[in-house]
Amino acid sequence: MVTATLIQYFTGALAEQFLTYLIFTTPFFVVFWVVYKKRVRRIRIQPVQKAGKRHFLHDIAFSMSSVVIFAVLDAVLLYLQKKGFSMLYFDTGKYGWAWMVLSACILLFLNDTFFYWSHRAMHHPKLYPIFHKVHHQSTDPSPFTSFAFHPLEAIVENLALFIIPFVMPLHFGVLLAVQVFDMLNNVSGHLGYELCPKFWTKTPLLKYKTTSTHHNMHHQQFNGNYALYFTWWDKWMGTEFTDYEQRHRAIFERGKQTVMSLAEPGGSIPASTLVTVKLNDTTYQFYCDAATTVLESAIARNVPIPYACKRGRCGTCKMRCTSGKVSMKEHPILSAAEVAEGYILCCQATPTTQHLELSK
Repeated sequence: MVTATLIQYFTGALAEQFLTYLIFTTPFFVVFWVVYKKRVRRIRIQPVQKAGKRHFLHDIAFSMSSVVIFAVLDAVLLYLQKKGFSMLYFDTGKYGWAWMVLSACILLFLNDTFFYWSHRAMHHPKLYPIFHKVHHQSTDPSPFTSFAFHPLEAIVENLALFIIPFVMPLHFGVLLAVQVFDMLNNVSGHLGYELCPKFWTKTPLLKYKTTSTHHNMHHQQFNGNYALYFTWWDKWMGTEFTDYEQRHRAIFERGKQTVMSLAEPGGSIPASTLVTVKLNDTTYQFYCDAATTVLESAIARNVPIPYACKRGRCGTCKMRCTSGKVSMKEHPILSAAEVAEGYILCCQATPTTQHLELSK
């Protein structure tokens, strides 16, 4: 009897989770990444698309495993509710509409808080390869990346929504509505295109809601912008990238070249080479000494050069040197032809001339 009930709940939850993923991800992918790709290019966060078929298949495969895990957790929750172990309820009149609205707000805040801290924890060097590395295989995320989690991360991702119905009364409709909102937020965060207008980050209330750029920067730079729904934890804890607002605004100002000169931090690093980096229609200028890689200097000044492994194995930080010269420790990912054309790996390159110009 127990097994039959669990299978029934699991089957229904699996169908719901699969359809939710399909309904929310596929239309957005088709519209922005296929049919109207050229028309919406102006609001693309990363001007040059790096994601391809291999990334899409990777994300879909891991998303399917996440769908199964979410369905298992939903089935267990429903079964425990039936047995009277949870505070999940279905009768709207039991606690009234005021509590439904308040509980929805509480649920959003608690889930957002849990996500920030668990997400940040999963970036710890010892936890990252176990939990979070799978999700970061996509440095140029697409809607299909929304559920692309390692099975262990998928459990963590859904843990707050699973536990909270056991500690406070929660209408089933509220839980469902938050799950739908969560899915929309995930798709938006991984869309790869910015839908929030230019004024968003300067508006008193709106600036606390994450934009697609906010999470996209996390996929490019990894160590920052950990938030889910709202930006306040990143702001409070100092983990929001300092150029987030500028990066968001720059999407709507493409064609208007911006130059950002970054002074030496405290004047403690020798200013031997002036490095000019052109990214996303913005030109960054900073100094780099001969003992420090270009990437290390860029990270110290929040210059958004994309990177991943920092060991010269992934090619994420590949850029073209248009002026000046560098010395590279190793460059296994680059072909001889690419090196001849001036391509370098910023994580392996140290400047050997007084001026260096790089472009993506």
